[in-house]
Formats: sequence, C-alpha cells, structure tokens
Amino acid sequence: MLSSDRVRPFSPFMKLPSLLLVAALFTTSLLALRAQTLPDPATKKLCPPVAYVQATIYNRMSLTAFTLTGTVRSDKTKAHYPIILRTSGHTQEYDFQDQPLQILVKLDPGTSTIEKRTSASAPWTPVTGAARLQPIFGSDLTYEDLGVDFVNWDDTDALGLDSIKTLKAYVYEAVPGPNDHSHYAKVRYWVSALYWAFLRIDGLNQQEQTIKRVEVQDVMQIGKFTVFKEMKVSTMDPTRNDIPLSTTFIDIDGGKEGSDLPK
Repeated sequence: MLSSDRVRPFSPFMKLPSLLLVAALFTTSLLALRAQTLPDPATKKLCPPVAYVQATIYNRMSLTAFTLTGTVRSDKTKAHYPIILRTSGHTQEYDFQDQPLQILVKLDPGTSTIEKRTSASAPWTPVTGAARLQPIFGSDLTYEDLGVDFVNWDDTDALGLDSIKTLKAYVYEAVPGPNDHSHYAKVRYWVSALYWAFLRIDGLNQQEQTIKRVEVQDVMQIGKFTVFKEMKVSTMDPTRNDIPLSTTFIDIDGGKEGSDLPK
C-alpha cells in the first residue's frame, strides 16, 4: 500500500495485501507464551470503535497516482518477476513484464474486486471464490492478499494496544463470514495509532496459529510522498512462533508521480 500523506512512513500494501497475518502453539507452556504476546485485554477499551477504524483505513487507502518499477522475488521458487505497479485512488494495477499477467485491484467500501488478464489488449476477467486463494506464480503472495477484504468483515473485535517497531498500534481481529471465501480462519492486524496504516497483518488457521504474515520492511521518497520500498509476505510455520517457511518480497527500485489509471 502506498502513502499519499507525507507523515505516513508505514503504509502497507495489500490489500494485499495484504494482503497481510502471534502464532498459537501446541503445548500448554507454549500456549501460555503465546498469551503473553497478545495485547493486554485491559487496553481493549482504549481502541477506537471498529466502524471508525474501517472507515479511516478505507480513506487512507486512497493512493496518489504513481508509476513504480520493481520486482517480485520468491525465496521458495528462486524466481524474479519484474513488475510495473500503477496506482490511482483506490485502484492498483500490477503488470508483470515478462509474464502474461496483469492484475487489477479495486478497493471499494465493503468489498474489493480483483481482475486479471493476459495482456493490455485482452479483456479483464474477475478473480472470485477459490481462485482468489491461489498463489501467484507459486509464490507466497495470493490474490486474496492483494484485496485486504478482512477490513470489511462484520465479525471484528478490538484486542488492545501493542507496538510494532516502536510505533503504538491498535490491534484488531477479524473473522470471515460464510460468504467471505478466505483461506484464513481469522486475520489479526496492527494499525498505527499515529499514521492509520497497517504495520502488520497475520492470517491465522483454525488453531489460531499464524500461517501468513505481511509486513512493510522499508520505505522510500518520491517527491514529497512516502511509498513502500520493500514488502515482505511470509508463509509461516504454524508450529514455530515467528518462523517463516518461505518468503516473497515485493521490491520497488524506482518510480514517478502520475499514472494512466483513471481517478
């Protein structure tokens, strides 16, 4: 995700997204350790109402028009895919330069739409249902991660206050409804209290173990704006706290203001 506000250095991507994902562990002693990593329940009352958070995040997702160049690289497949990322408003387009794939993500209140096509002259095809859960080129990144649908899930509760990279964060936990078609049983996410941007997103399984994590690793300046320079999407080992099985990076090496996407 990109930032159109110069005071927001941590603006994640996913809609990624993404999507974007404190692992639960097996034994009683490890479960006790996990409980210690969760926010203090007494701080739950200090979190803003869920509806306010959802509306504010949506407004913050309105992106400045950028054309960014970079690479999607996977340590699992060892593959590198050059991309051009175009943004405008609540729309993002990912163009893979050496593969027949373009992905269009539109973030709307209450939902997101994802489409793909094989070339600039081909028609857009909706990505829905089980197709949204598929990995992109065998990487850790899925279409669902790009859509950040969890922000719109009705069953969302505040967990309390925490900090990520010294930044105060509000922590929320969202559960998908029967029609939400998610790979995750829950999504836990950390929102900066200062910048109103995602600091971390954890996707959890039925045992409340983290199986996916999305984090912004680095940022860069383009003009007066701050955009992400490196996004890390990790498939986590559910049996080992904070240990990734594989990781995919979205690296941005340059860019400019403006894009040919409509506002």
